[in-house]
Amino acid sequence: MRYGSSGMSMTLQQLRDFVAVIEHGGFRAAARALLVSQAALTKSVLKLEAVHGVELVLRMQSGVALTEPGRQLLSYARAILHDVDEAMAMLHARQQAERLTVVVGASIDPALTLVPRVAEDFRRRNRQANVHIQYGAPGSLVDMLREGRLDVVVSELPGGLNTGSLCVEPIYREALFIASRAGAPVVLDGATLAGRPWLVLGETNHARQPQDALRDVFARWGWPMPATVYSSSSLIAAIDEVSGTDTLCLLPERIFSHPVAARRIRKTSVDGQPVAEREVAIITKGSRHAHAGVAEFVSMTKSLARIRDLAFA
Repeated sequence: MRYGSSGMSMTLQQLRDFVAVIEHGGFRAAARALLVSQAALTKSVLKLEAVHGVELVLRMQSGVALTEPGRQLLSYARAILHDVDEAMAMLHARQQAERLTVVVGASIDPALTLVPRVAEDFRRRNRQANVHIQYGAPGSLVDMLREGRLDVVVSELPGGLNTGSLCVEPIYREALFIASRAGAPVVLDGATLAGRPWLVLGETNHARQPQDALRDVFARWGWPMPATVYSSSSLIAAIDEVSGTDTLCLLPERIFSHPVAARRIRKTSVDGQPVAEREVAIITKGSRHAHAGVAEFVSMTKSLARIRDLAFA
């Protein structure tokens, strides 16, 4: 970087060389510290003096001393170099932060503990990193991934989810249980279950209706399909509905012990077994991640997913 007009100018390197000579007490010591030859360092300072027509440094047997112009320039040079170093550090930090910004989509079960815990560990490893978490239903998250609004999705894989050419890596299976109002035991009788309203947590579209999310589960246990099935995309709204009415819902096991649901809803299994299971997977656009930060986040998620007793974040 060069300062001044074409006739009288100085470079940052000349200022650094000049300051180094003074701070190290001579050209030989400064050259060793800067890992340059003494001749090159001497030439740099001499050129600075020649261009501006002033003597800055007095060469003596015992070392060097500053002239009055040299003393004044030293004060300016230190201030300039300090500001330049701070500016470069700021730009480097911004570059690192942008490089390590990861935008993650998370559906219900991984959003409860896994993704927040990975984000916490990721930020601890990468002090300048940013992790943005977008919560939502699997279909919406996959659409956002395709549109480039997300770097990675950690989500359950409900039937009918169109992942197309995306890379899907299952990491664990989540267990689903029947949720009902606390204090209202569920009778596991086909006719009774079919007579209760059911709520499906997630999104539906014209191709996939709320009943479709329950069809395989009810067929597995030989239960007739319920007459009333509707959907909600909000976990809080679903818990409010189940805890205050006779509505039933299939929810991941982890939700029952979450503070927002504990003591409000009851968990029911079938002979001690989950009513259903479904895979939770990491979904990306392919094996080549957008940047190193995404690859690191994915790797950490896979590792932490092996720990199934994570406390709520």
